Amino acid sequence: MSGKLIPSKPFLLLLYGYPGSGKTLFARQLADELDNTVHLNADKLKHDLSQEISGESQYSSNIFKTVQKYMAEEYLSSGISVILDTPVTKKTQRRTFRNLAISHKSVPLLVWIQIDPESSFNRTKKRDRRKNEDKFASEYSQEQFQNILNISQNPDNEDFVVISGKHTYKSQRVAILKKLYELKVIKLDESIKSIVKPELVNLVPKFHARGDILRRNISIR
Repeated sequence: MSGKLIPSKPFLLLLYGYPGSGKTLFARQLADELDNTVHLNADKLKHDLSQEISGESQYSSNIFKTVQKYMAEEYLSSGISVILDTPVTKKTQRRTFRNLAISHKSVPLLVWIQIDPESSFNRTKKRDRRKNEDKFASEYSQEQFQNILNISQNPDNEDFVVISGKHTYKSQRVAILKKLYELKVIKLDESIKSIVKPELVNLVPKFHARGDILRRNISIR
């Protein structure tokens, strides 16, 4: 579609953050900007499975995990990038998906959406089912929310990028596109077109009058 960023190679984006941190809203908006990229929403997948499997509202978590992994693998094997909007609270889960991406010659990236637990929990109580990002979202009691916090393992010795769950999407996307540029997933000219130039001004090489590059002012980390 015209106007979308076109990744130069497929990637797998993993989202880490508390329920209510803004993972689904971020994933949906980013997927809308990137060509050949799908938003794989775990909450919607769970809802669809509950409708399809003998009409039952409950199903094995192993079935869900198998179907989710299968779908991600099918997309990646077809050269389609995936934004995996599913809880990856444990390091072993993230390792499994990173290895899956690498096995299909895709670039894995973990995005840590940071927000304080209180604000995150309060957001889960204010979800609006009329909104796309809230339509299939799970509900949590205080105890269930705390249990998730207890088992969550913050990224350690992993390649990840941090964004704030309280920032606007415009601010979040700057950090993500910079990281995707660093990983050679998107090209410089594509990212410059997409981001307001003052935010990436130091990424643009300086030139002599005859066209030689003088210097680059920043090294992206």
